[in-house]
Amino acid sequence: MAQKERRAAPRFAVDCAATLKMLGGDREGRLSDLSEDGARLETSNPPSEGVSGLLFWNGHEHFGKIVWANDKSCGIVFERPIPLAVVEDTVETVEVQTGPVANFGKIPLGQKRSRRASLLSEG
Repeated sequence: MAQKERRAAPRFAVDCAATLKMLGGDREGRLSDLSEDGARLETSNPPSEGVSGLLFWNGHEHFGKIVWANDKSCGIVFERPIPLAVVEDTVETVEVQTGPVANFGKIPLGQKRSRRASLLSEG
């Protein structure tokens, strides 16, 4: 039987800088998902479960509690749901790392196999 989804609000993948301010010290990191009810913070030194703090990102700040933590991230449940507009604003301003754009003029037309596949068939 499939596990029932526990979240009341949909979560969205994001990627933006964030700071969790706590009595025991601040944690710098990146938000990797966000919903009206909570967030995931990727950080090198996540706080322990049960710790409370103020999460800052993109000009927003919301109080929450750590509900789970592992070696590289933690889950935060907000004390009160945040407005959907804040979630939408964060999703729209995601910092996307872009690489070089392909030069379509240099891609041979009509070839169906990748370079790796053609090298394997030659060897």
